[in-house]
Amino acid sequence: MLNTYPLPRMKMVGMRTLLLICLLLSGCSVTKTVPKGDALFTGFEVKVEGKNDSSNRGKQLQAELGAAVRPEPNASILGLRPKLAIYNAFYTEKEKGLKHWIMTKLGEPPVLISQVDTGSVSTVMSNRLHNRGYFNNQVSSATEVDTAKKTATINWTARMGEPYRLRNIKYTLNDSLAIHQAIRQTQPESVLKTGEPYDLGLMTDERLRIDGELKNKGYYYFSPDMLIFSVDTTVGNRQADVLMRVKEVTPSPALQPYTLDDIYIFANYFIGDSMAVNDTISILGYHYIPNEEYLKAKHLLDGVFLAQDSTYTRENHLLTIKRLSGLAAYKFVNIDYSPDTLNPGKLDAFIYLTPAMKKSLRAEAQMVTKSNNFAGPGLKVSFQNRNAFRGSEVLSVEFTGSFESQVGGRGTGTVPEGVEAPKKSGIPSYELGVQTTLAIPRIVSPFNLRNLRTEFVPQTRIGLGFNFLSRSDFYTLNSYNATYGYTWRPKETLTFDATPINLQYVRLTKTTPAFDTVLVENPYLKSSFENQFIIGGIYQMTYSNQMFKDRTSNIFNKLTLDLSGNVVSGFQSLLGKPKPTPEEPRVLYKDRFAQYLMVDNDFRHYLNLGTESQLVWRLATGVGYSYGNSRTMPYVKQFSVGGPNSVRAFRARSVGPGTYDVPDTVAFSFFDQVGDIRLETNLEYRFPIAGFFKGAVFADAGNIWNLRETDKEGAKFEAKNFLSELAVGTGVGLRIDVEFFVIRLDLGIPVRVPYLPKGDRFVLNKFNGSFSGDYGMVLNIAIGYPF
Repeated sequence: MLNTYPLPRMKMVGMRTLLLICLLLSGCSVTKTVPKGDALFTGFEVKVEGKNDSSNRGKQLQAELGAAVRPEPNASILGLRPKLAIYNAFYTEKEKGLKHWIMTKLGEPPVLISQVDTGSVSTVMSNRLHNRGYFNNQVSSATEVDTAKKTATINWTARMGEPYRLRNIKYTLNDSLAIHQAIRQTQPESVLKTGEPYDLGLMTDERLRIDGELKNKGYYYFSPDMLIFSVDTTVGNRQADVLMRVKEVTPSPALQPYTLDDIYIFANYFIGDSMAVNDTISILGYHYIPNEEYLKAKHLLDGVFLAQDSTYTRENHLLTIKRLSGLAAYKFVNIDYSPDTLNPGKLDAFIYLTPAMKKSLRAEAQMVTKSNNFAGPGLKVSFQNRNAFRGSEVLSVEFTGSFESQVGGRGTGTVPEGVEAPKKSGIPSYELGVQTTLAIPRIVSPFNLRNLRTEFVPQTRIGLGFNFLSRSDFYTLNSYNATYGYTWRPKETLTFDATPINLQYVRLTKTTPAFDTVLVENPYLKSSFENQFIIGGIYQMTYSNQMFKDRTSNIFNKLTLDLSGNVVSGFQSLLGKPKPTPEEPRVLYKDRFAQYLMVDNDFRHYLNLGTESQLVWRLATGVGYSYGNSRTMPYVKQFSVGGPNSVRAFRARSVGPGTYDVPDTVAFSFFDQVGDIRLETNLEYRFPIAGFFKGAVFADAGNIWNLRETDKEGAKFEAKNFLSELAVGTGVGLRIDVEFFVIRLDLGIPVRVPYLPKGDRFVLNKFNGSFSGDYGMVLNIAIGYPF
């Protein structure tokens, strides 16, 4: 166990900082800048009184009417108003300077009761109730002012009875017109139902639904405002009859369906170009303009779902735009239609494709932080060609380099007596790498596969790379990789990623005596570092509905299956090779190949509590099983826990496996803890603070285990003990979210330390306020949200 070294001065600094934050948030007085005779609008309440209302929409109406209140009170968190506090603390009448910038950009002026026009708000609320079927309603308001505190609240009360309900719903149509027959065919799918309350919003939705159906039947010039509803509320008993018809003034082109005639594709179009169509080539019935020098037609036409003599449909129109927009070779896609003057009832289609910048070179300076606590400056240089072979193929070549030093780990503080401190070199670690990737926007396969009818462009990915890592105190490592795989999205929420060819070769080229000693003392670790091939496939399925921003609940789930060595092992068995043993494994070019099965799942649930507030729960589980030609999982494939995106109260790779307690001789030298099984869960509440500053409160738990007995005591997974062996931490976070990137600072505090003796694992009461020892804090600095 490591000694704890408290830092009194750091404690005092932390207490002073906390006190300063509290004073700032309190703002001394939230009414400091409220004018005399006015009051701060601090809140409101909306009551819905519908004694005879059987629709049970009270809470829904209350929220809807509350959204009509303008202006809204100043934002508050736990009773504090941080934006208003910042405004008050930095208030200045000057129109420039630092204080003015902070006051206007991070602060928020007080919302005054004089700014609230209760009469107008009440009228808006009454209109919204009328639109929901409450034709006889009353909305009143009462303002309560606390003159001593200079604050005010407003209470609105909405009174209504039973809403009007739909009795009959009829479509008044003339069957002699084709469009009327088409509308009548859609009636069974109507969103209007007899017996339901009158709702103006549903009538608007019904017009949009019918228009969408007609657009997919060729009615290009039709629009929703050509439909009109008539409502008769005089039938008695709070009932209404609804009649829907097509306006008599609807122009004749909107009343007929259209088919497509000529389709022109401008494959190299820029705004201002001539729209002449005489310089064309004909390919598969399409007029391709001007030629194939920029992009070959056979590759582009997979994304065109408009066909000559087919009925115009909005579905095919949007599908074509989205599919072509997914090609990296183009930055703008637009489709226009015009009536064919020689063929009534036909449209000519014009597809305009504006090329993107073909080649780009980008250099990026980085501050590299890794999961094993190494940090330092880095440089990444990327070259990209977005149309490498005239098929919108994206060729990327990326060169990376970084110089790193270890900045964390359990081996912090003073080295225990008798333990040799690791040597400090000028550059403890450096890494160089090159990765080449070719992304082809179609499925390249020996089989003749049909074109996927999806708005997302399928991809074939080919990758080749090399990486050199030098940890000067321990080892150098060469890593080679080659991949061939596919990515496709059959629908918006589902993504499949199949990499049937995944080749990796990891070679430990040079070790120091210190690292050799660590390997001798840890046979399990030694087997993980052996030179070996990883030959197999990786298959992933991802489900996510996070693109639907208006939902209260969003889900993300990523399932990964990783296989290695089975094909090679089976082939060698057919050739009569002897069965592998730990002493004599099967080899490929004199080095063993890994054989394992790994399953990993990452599940996340996002509960949206407000415009920017969110409660996120994550559960990550995984298991890797080595067999046949492998005694252990390869080191690069094993699981770890701890760090910025894991259990943040513990430094990266410092937890587990199980209850294993790392000896000081290891903790102050090479120190990475990995295992075959992972169980990790996180709960995080995210909330806005001011401007682009966001906050978080979190709790994390997790650990790793080995499937087999090893030289590490307590490392094997036992079903009856795993819950008591979870590392638990909590903490708070600050995020600077400027939309295109996020800088994250998370301060983790350990709650339960699994490698301590039973009875001593709960350590929250031993928290020392420092950044060292088993009971200290851990500051995680990272880019992006943890999950």
